[in-house]
Amino acid sequence: MSLLTTLTERGDLWSGQHWPQHQLAALPTGLSDLDAILPGGGWPAAAMTELFYHCSGQGELRLLLPALAQLSQSDPRWQIWCNAPYRPHGSALAHWGLQLDRILLCQTQSEAELSWTLEHSLSSGGSQAVLAWVDQLDPRRLRRLQLAAEKSAAPLFLLRPARLQHQASMAALRLLIEPDSAERLHCRVLKRRGGWPGADVQLTLPLIQEPGGKVHHA
Repeated sequence: MSLLTTLTERGDLWSGQHWPQHQLAALPTGLSDLDAILPGGGWPAAAMTELFYHCSGQGELRLLLPALAQLSQSDPRWQIWCNAPYRPHGSALAHWGLQLDRILLCQTQSEAELSWTLEHSLSSGGSQAVLAWVDQLDPRRLRRLQLAAEKSAAPLFLLRPARLQHQASMAALRLLIEPDSAERLHCRVLKRRGGWPGADVQLTLPLIQEPGGKVHHA
């Protein structure tokens, strides 16, 4: 009898096929190809997600718009947008179905102020979702934000430069996005809770929001 067989029969050997498949609460992304590779079938609904990009404006926000619009239409609480690198275009957001009177824009001046703002936006219970453009942030603060998102049952989305993708983080989901063209996006899973990293998918970015939250492309 081989050592492998002996260890297996004794229960001393763990195999990847024994990975627990927990049903994770998730928000549909509006993109079926992306939902298919995400645990729970969408963005983690009560956790921190990090989106890494090489240059701001490469599609990182548009990737989130369908889910943010659905939340905006179904939840009366605030949607917090922090440290946006440019002032969001109100008419474009309204086109996507976001309720502008439920979006609160804020700017912070330091890492400590940013961390405090995000954590308290989550812990207050008054936020349906929190979105922030974040550069360097201490791993301990990232951990506090992940825990705050879990306790609040609200999603936290951090949009970050790609050079920070190797920083330690407790985020439930980490994605690296790279544009292939004006409307095509390459998305790589760096980390996903409840599944293996390394999955890749090519996405056509949504252009038009239809009633019911569906999207289609030009």
